[in-house]
Amino acid sequence: MKATVLRVVVALAFSVVSTLEMVHPTFAAGGWQGVVGSGNPNVRSAPSTSAPIVGTLTTGSPIVIQAWVHGQMVEGVNETWGEIAPGRYVYSANLLKPKPSSPPPAPQTFAGHWIDVNLTQQIITAYSGSTPAFWAVMSSGAPGWETVTGTYRILRRVPNETMSSATLRVSVEVPYDLPNVLYTQYFTDFGEAIHDNYWKGPDSPYGVPTSHGCIGLLEPQAKQFWDWAQLGTIVNIHY
Repeated sequence: MKATVLRVVVALAFSVVSTLEMVHPTFAAGGWQGVVGSGNPNVRSAPSTSAPIVGTLTTGSPIVIQAWVHGQMVEGVNETWGEIAPGRYVYSANLLKPKPSSPPPAPQTFAGHWIDVNLTQQIITAYSGSTPAFWAVMSSGAPGWETVTGTYRILRRVPNETMSSATLRVSVEVPYDLPNVLYTQYFTDFGEAIHDNYWKGPDSPYGVPTSHGCIGLLEPQAKQFWDWAQLGTIVNIHY
């Protein structure tokens, strides 16, 4: 999005009070588009509830996020904050990503059934050749746990998986052991997969990057992509 358009969106979304400290993003989003959630949430000068309030957002208004950053874990295990502009941050639990009427265009296409993963807009789309068949709002890797980009293939499929933080390459702040993760389709040999994300709650909404690198979906959507794919199905991941 051009800088002039972004400035207009930001001006409509919240009132600027002062220019405060800059926090460098760890996850460049490049123009995520969504809607402000309930409660007219505060805008902070840093990704923390202890940082000064520098504005407010209007519930239901459109919003553009320039980047996702790692910040305070306010609710559950969600540490993702959105950078609206330099020195302007909103907690991701206060953001919503409605399912679009059409998916974002894919940068390239492949023959047969394949899957497109748009990390910028947090949309996953099933394609048949150049034709989108269906799509869903997803949640990819959080800042510091970004989902890999590139072209991969489904390597392994597990209909009912148990996922544990003990298998990750590095430790996490809150360990977990999650049984009954349905429709898990691994596309890397180090554990990144498309799967049901049943444990996500209102503190960790879909459409915001909050995972440890996987592509999380609601169960019905995870099953759709399970039924669409098979071993060897292409998964193209990009911003």
